[in-house]
Amino acid sequence: MSKGSYQMIDFLLEIGFEEFPPRFLSSASEDLTQKVERLLKSKKIFFRSIRTVYTPRRMGTLVLGLSRRQKPQVVEIQGPPKKYAYDTKGKPTEKLVGFMKANNLKSSEIVTKRTKKGDYAYGRKEIAGATTEEILHDNVPKIIKSLEFPKTMVWNEKRARFPRPIRWIVALLDKKPLRFDYADVQANRYSWPNQHFSFKPIRLEKPREYINFLRHGGVVVDPHERKKIIMGRIKQAAESVAGTPVYNDEMIEEINCTTEYPEVVTGTFDQRYLKLPKEVLMTVLRAHGNVIWIKDTNKYIYVFSAKKKALQNVQAGYERVMEARLQDALFFYQNDMKVGLQHMQEQTKGMMWLKDLGTLYDKARRLRDFAGTLKAVSGVDIEELKRAALLCKADLLSEMVREKEFTSLQGIMGGYYAKASGESEQVAKAIGEHYLPRYVGDKLPETQSGALLSFADKLDNVIGAFLSGNRPSGSYDPLAVRRNGYGMMSVLDAHEINIPVHAALHGMLELYKKSFDEEVLNEFIIERLTRYLQDKGFRYDEVNAVLATWNGNVADTRKRCEALKGFRDKPEFVKLVIGQKRVRNILKGAAKITATDATLIKETAEKSLLQKGKAMSSKLEAMIEQKAYMQVLELLLEMRPVIDKFFDDVLVMCKDAKLRNNRLALVSFINTLFLQFADFSKIVIEGEKNRE
Repeated sequence: MSKGSYQMIDFLLEIGFEEFPPRFLSSASEDLTQKVERLLKSKKIFFRSIRTVYTPRRMGTLVLGLSRRQKPQVVEIQGPPKKYAYDTKGKPTEKLVGFMKANNLKSSEIVTKRTKKGDYAYGRKEIAGATTEEILHDNVPKIIKSLEFPKTMVWNEKRARFPRPIRWIVALLDKKPLRFDYADVQANRYSWPNQHFSFKPIRLEKPREYINFLRHGGVVVDPHERKKIIMGRIKQAAESVAGTPVYNDEMIEEINCTTEYPEVVTGTFDQRYLKLPKEVLMTVLRAHGNVIWIKDTNKYIYVFSAKKKALQNVQAGYERVMEARLQDALFFYQNDMKVGLQHMQEQTKGMMWLKDLGTLYDKARRLRDFAGTLKAVSGVDIEELKRAALLCKADLLSEMVREKEFTSLQGIMGGYYAKASGESEQVAKAIGEHYLPRYVGDKLPETQSGALLSFADKLDNVIGAFLSGNRPSGSYDPLAVRRNGYGMMSVLDAHEINIPVHAALHGMLELYKKSFDEEVLNEFIIERLTRYLQDKGFRYDEVNAVLATWNGNVADTRKRCEALKGFRDKPEFVKLVIGQKRVRNILKGAAKITATDATLIKETAEKSLLQKGKAMSSKLEAMIEQKAYMQVLELLLEMRPVIDKFFDDVLVMCKDAKLRNNRLALVSFINTLFLQFADFSKIVIEGEKNRE
């Protein structure tokens, strides 16, 4: 192999398109990079680094330090059994010689390997790998085609699908473009600059020039660098007006996906719009893209992608747009305040919720009635909760929420209107929080009342969806039932609300006065809780063990999983699990088991096990009541020596039917002690057969 073949090369792939939807630009770009990385690793092509690049008009992957070809591949070919491959003097037989000739093998390439069927002769052959250029040329178009998006379009006769029309492709390996065609676009070495800077293509000689050359064209392709610039310029702009910018990570990510060369400008709006709730202000500003409000002021920061000389025009244009939308918002808000929440609630009588399941008014009354069943929850004013439940859907008939731009403010506006109508702070807060969390990772209700109303509303949504025939299946989930189920778990856990979910489900279903297979609903709840707990970092077998004896309490289940996970790293964990597994195994297939008869217990090991079990029972009950679950596990561990002694000394499945049944009853009693915490037989332990 020549010296040059060891030199490292670089690779750049850039897909250019029309303005991309920001909500999935980042994930799609990461997907592209991951697929290129998997290709290189699967083909055993060495590389030093790989990075993702993207802007609103491009996504790509930059790989530095690539080897020019695959590592040589070692192929093993099975030959004849060793006893037929060599004679008694250890020389190759005709069979082995024939095998070597057929596969073009030398004697130095023959080895002997032991297999399950015995010793065999094997040929080991080193095959030169394919070039990196060949592999990339053949596979990059397939990678582009394999990218998945929530929505795609077709724009030419090639019928290739992509979220936006592809306009150029850069595929540059070292100094040479990979020539392939995708979606009627020929891959080459030409990228394109920011349209506000130039309309001339950028010729790239080698991948390492890419980032700097694009920067000169008004494009910061590295999203991490671009985000730093955005944050720095927002901070600088806010300091210039002595204000605090109001934003979250989601807003910054969206700005990062809609700018190529970020610049900022500050703008103002009329002071009278400060009468609007801050959520309305932020919604108006955010709806027009890349706008960040300066808290408690009539100023905002706009992040855009153009040259600095455009600042004045951008500022004037945005102030005109903001004025129009804020004027609309103020008009809606003032009208709603005149109408009042009570009138809006009356209007819900005429708005259908789900087919055959009544109106929004019926739903609110059902939530109110369900709230009345939550008296056992400590620290909650039930009358206030019932009032919030009755009013929580009224703002859906407000002018503000009915306007498409402000639908995300449902519940929030209801809270403001409730307070303006003279409702208590607790009622207003509960109404304002009851849609939370809207999605996985969203903020949770802060108040107990808000959490309870959120749980009730989501439970009602789940049951309503199933009753109306909208049960989720595969990717089909039009009413976001899975999201509602997951939200229920998040709320109950975060606020440690001790509501047995199965009982709550039964109670809500009864309010519908309709029959439905509750087992189907319970299975859905278990599936959502399982997903929630696994997302919390618990192993599937830990979750299965705890849910096998589930009492319906979500927060308690999470605490048991935490204890199990914490105990798992201890060397005693295996002893604890196998202790119950021995008990469970003997009970498999056993007929109906009666209570233990102490008069039939004769063996010393039997007596010890019964005494230990009885002594432990009361302690266990107290510890579980206090949720001292690590102590529970330590206590259960004490059973292991007594259990082992019992199985070593006592024949459970003896011929005497009375003794056999009594011993099974004793084992069953011990099993119930373990089951008070979890079913440890669900735990998977590597190599447990050997340990047993």
